[in-house]
This record gives sequence, structure tokens and C-alpha cells, in this order.
Amino acid sequence: MSSGKSASGEDKPPRRAKSPKGDDSTSVRSRRSKRTYSLAGLLVLVGVGLGGLCWLGLWGLDIRVRNDLDKAGAYQIPFNRVEVLSPRGMGREAFLTEVRFLSGSAETLSLLDRDLPARLSAAFRRHPWVAEVRTVTVSPATGARVDLKFRDPVLRVADASAKVERLVDASGVLLPRLEGARDWPLLDSVPERGPESPGKAWPSRMVEEAARLAGLLASGNLSGKVRALRKKETDWIVDTTRGEVRWGRSPGNEVAGEPSPAQKLVALTDWLSKEGGEPPDLTIRTP
Repeated sequence: MSSGKSASGEDKPPRRAKSPKGDDSTSVRSRRSKRTYSLAGLLVLVGVGLGGLCWLGLWGLDIRVRNDLDKAGAYQIPFNRVEVLSPRGMGREAFLTEVRFLSGSAETLSLLDRDLPARLSAAFRRHPWVAEVRTVTVSPATGARVDLKFRDPVLRVADASAKVERLVDASGVLLPRLEGARDWPLLDSVPERGPESPGKAWPSRMVEEAARLAGLLASGNLSGKVRALRKKETDWIVDTTRGEVRWGRSPGNEVAGEPSPAQKLVALTDWLSKEGGEPPDLTIRTP
């Protein structure tokens, strides 16, 4: 039998268990991998930091250059140099003067001002003739250009309290006074007083309905053939160059069985284009 003693009779030291082959090399590779990842992460952070510093430097330089150019008067234009079309009955210079006055804008504009497009948009929206600011383009090379959609007058309203005729658009918004032709229908005897200043809706259900009807007539190019609009109970009467026509309820307020506004417009246009014939009753649906 074998024993734990050597031939000389001395006890043999216990043998040390060997680790599985490859464990030491795996541990070394793992430590190296972690050090590599840590170094890569540090390099990324350093790169991001340097990039941020560069961006801040360029941003600060851009602001400084813009401020220096502004102080020198470069890339500045007078407000009246803004390229824009003017509304009906107004010259461009007069229109821009009113826009600047109503908005409190500065006399000169910097084409390097990053906020200039928003400022111009807000300024032009304050003018009562402006229905919408479509686009604002600002360039140091070409200047400033504003594209607008204007309100169209569709109805004259006899303001009984002020004893004057005022103009409104299809939404019933009061417009500035306009000299010249009076080729819009008249709405007479409105009891409610109009707004104190243009650009606000007339606080009257009658004006609102009449303006909506007048806008529809204008879309069919019938404004010049309609003298006046008046309301009789729930129906509207259209006074044309050929006589009075019963329109019915205002557009959007039709009752069941009543023709649509488009159908009424077609029937009225057809009757006005012909000679003779009785005025149509637009409240009756035709087969």
C-alpha cells in the first residue's frame, strides 16, 4: 500500500491543485479589455468636450462679428426698404409707415438679427388689412421680403350710431376706411355699434351673417350686381340690379330641405345672366 511518506520515511508535502488550463490567460485578457474600454470612453469624453469648446468659441465669435458689423452700420436697412405688396387703396410707403407705427418697430432693421423674421411677422400681423403673414425671408445679400394675404372688403355696413358707412371682410372684421369705388353690397340699419378700431370683429350677429353671405356672393363675382342685403325675419333678401331675391338663411344656417349655399349661388348667377324671368326663390330646392 502506498503511504504519504517518502522512501526516506519523511512525510511528503501535499500537492497543490492545478488550475484548469487557460484560466490565467482569460483573466489577463479580461483585465486588458476593461482597460481598453476605459481608455476609449475617456477619449470619447475628451473629444466631446473639445468639440463643445470649439462650438462655444465659434458661437461667441459669430456674435462678436455680428455685433461689430451692426455697430459699423453694415447690413442695416430702413424699415421702409422691406419688400412687400400693399393692400388695395394704399401706397407701399404709407402702408409700411402704418405697420411700423402700429407695431412700434425700430426705424432701421439689422439683417444679421436672427430674430428679425419673427419680429417682422409680428409687426405685419398687427395691421388691420393683413389677414395672414405667409412668409418672411431675410438675407444679408438680398434684404427683407414679406409675403402677405390681405383681407378683402365684401360689405358696407351703415353704422347707425356713427352715421357712417364702414367696410368689413367676410368674417365681419372691421377694415380701415377706403376711398374710391363703392362696389360692395350695403347692410343698412345695424343697431350694434361698430368696433372702436379696425382689425376687430363687429359685435353683431346680423353683421356676421351678412358678411358671410356677401363673401359668398363675392366669390361668384356678384358683388357688383348686388346693391344691398337686408334681413326679414329669418331669411335674407338680396337686392340685385334686376330686383329682390329671397335667399333664405345665411350660409351655414340652412334648415333641412333648403338648398346648399353653392346651389343658391349657381341659381342666382344663372338668373342674373339672363334677361327676363321671375326672381327665383332660393329657399326652394329645385329638382
